[in-house]
Amino acid sequence: MACTVAACAGGPKIETASAQSGATTCISRVTPDCAQYTYSSPRPGTVVVTAPRSSASNNREFFWSAAGPSRPDLTVCATFVNGAGFDQQGVVLRLNLVAGGRVSGITVTRNVWVSAFDVFNYHVWNTLADPTEPFTQFGSTVIRALPITPAVYPLHLCARTVTATGTVQFVEWADGQSRPPWGSTTQGGQATIPRDAPTSGRGGWFAGHLEPGTSMTYRDLTVDGVVPSDLP
Repeated sequence: MACTVAACAGGPKIETASAQSGATTCISRVTPDCAQYTYSSPRPGTVVVTAPRSSASNNREFFWSAAGPSRPDLTVCATFVNGAGFDQQGVVLRLNLVAGGRVSGITVTRNVWVSAFDVFNYHVWNTLADPTEPFTQFGSTVIRALPITPAVYPLHLCARTVTATGTVQFVEWADGQSRPPWGSTTQGGQATIPRDAPTSGRGGWFAGHLEPGTSMTYRDLTVDGVVPSDLP
């Protein structure tokens, strides 16, 4: 089974749906805006996210494997295969379910504000504390090797939390490039994790701002190098 938090207006409600493998997968609508996204996994490690025509462009969601590990430090990777307009992709770290189906976590996301796609942002999320404003930005990194616009596809990204340094880090690279080492200042960045951020949790992915009636694809989805077997 899969657990889903869904609402277009008013408070969230928890629904269930079957996952591809019958194991537990979770999807959380962290800024619900009309109809929720739909998900399909044509093969392990690949997920297609679709915004139905009844969705709206400010919708944002997390998806993750509930069978995956939960601990202070995880590495989450993805390839963002395609997208259009203000489609926004990212990863979620230290993700936790809290009361009433709400979630908390840390995200590293590709920026879409003013079409500056060479920027990556760091946020802490807590949809229980204030559902109307559930995220707080605590830093950003400009990747000067990327064009400001349009967004580069495919784009590979890995992010991790590091308890020893109190930081969240990421690296990114395009097709034909080698994966850069952690600490790269030209193809990655880091930020100090705020004290009120979660200290442990699961790894997952972020999808937001899809135009109604469009889709985007994620592949090479891994948590600590393992491909989840129960993605939607």
